[in-house]
Amino acid sequence: MLTQPLWWTVGHFFNHQTHHRGQVTTLLTQMGIDPGVTDLFAMQVEEKPAP
Repeated sequence: MLTQPLWWTVGHFFNHQTHHRGQVTTLLTQMGIDPGVTDLFAMQVEEKPAP
């Protein structure tokens, strides 16, 4: 059984999901759908509600 340090596994998980988010964004864009903001930092910021 191959074992890896936890930091390597966590880093790989986040890198891999980024790869798939890019693939989905590309497919949506090719279909003419605006996927909106996909930047992780921007997604974490809460938008202020309209007055």
